[in-house]
Amino acid sequence: MINFDLEMKRIQPINIKEMELNRYKIEDSIKKSIVLYNMSIGEIKKGDLELAINYLKKALSYNKGFSEAIKLTGLCYVHMKKYKKAEKTFRKLAKDLIYDELANEYMQSLIIKKSMPKNINTIEDNYIFNNKKKQHISAKRSKGKIIISLLIVIIVIAGVSINYFYPLTIRRVLTKFPTSVQGVLGKFQANNKIVDSEEETYKNLDEDETSSEENIIAHEDYESVKKNSEDTKLELDSYKNNIVSMLNDVEKSFEDGNYDKAASTLISMKSMNFDDETKPKFDKLWQDLEPNVLWTIYNQGNNLYKQKNYMEALPKLKIASEIDPNLDIMPWITFQIGMCYKETNDNANALIYFKQVKDNYPKSNYVSNAKMMINQIGN
Repeated sequence: MINFDLEMKRIQPINIKEMELNRYKIEDSIKKSIVLYNMSIGEIKKGDLELAINYLKKALSYNKGFSEAIKLTGLCYVHMKKYKKAEKTFRKLAKDLIYDELANEYMQSLIIKKSMPKNINTIEDNYIFNNKKKQHISAKRSKGKIIISLLIVIIVIAGVSINYFYPLTIRRVLTKFPTSVQGVLGKFQANNKIVDSEEETYKNLDEDETSSEENIIAHEDYESVKKNSEDTKLELDSYKNNIVSMLNDVEKSFEDGNYDKAASTLISMKSMNFDDETKPKFDKLWQDLEPNVLWTIYNQGNNLYKQKNYMEALPKLKIASEIDPNLDIMPWITFQIGMCYKETNDNANALIYFKQVKDNYPKSNYVSNAKMMINQIGN
């Protein structure tokens, strides 16, 4: 049976810097999901599982296939005794082939956990220690019984010997014998008290060891949370500094008249998370793209297209289409982009845009031309 509490304690934050050393580049959406995942671990250490789940949900909104976040969400639900939600979450985790076996073990253990009475503690955690205590105590009692038996035999033999060899002293021995027996019984009772005392000592040691382990784990958790919080703050500061730097570059590009670069950078930033300081600045710069900059870029691309300079026309046409996807001439721009790809021998992308003309703008004047291009590429 899976120990869900232990599984929760084993969860560790993800080091983005280490990942970046092993990969050339990590997408912004993946970075955001990892930052939120690490923040959720910090909240779990603080005991705020509701907030942790909120962070995990946001992380999954950026990266739906984030299996570690799905797994941690399920463990949080188990800890909160929301077993139906936990089971539903583990079923999602099972769709990942890497986690399929673990997810099934979670679900089997969840069935057992739900069927257990509430007052039953995790016996498996204490089983080994308790067995050792029982074996030790049993050995002590056995040893005590053997010693007592030997003492009684020795006393009886001594009594018989005295009775046989020294009949005159038998009364004296009989007079003292009860005292000897009382002494033996006293030793037996004392031995029992020692064993009982050892039981109490083991119990106290068990509690002390548990308390000590909990203190060590709490200290490690505190240090881990502290480090994670510092790392997360650094990551968020770095993320914000990157946004500010990009916005400053856009302003500089506008001033230099490099509208293509300004527009391209702003388009790449659309999916980023902005705070109260950077969001107004981004919105203002975005508004500066329409309508003048948009039409300047499109007209440049359209002129290059007419000159059959498809390689240089392509990026300008794509920028114009992404600034405002609702332009009246979008069917024509989409067809132009498809033609640019076709004329530069990129048939895979050409097919994508010709199919967009056919599917997204079925009543436009360019559908027949798009179908003709699809057939040509297909042949």
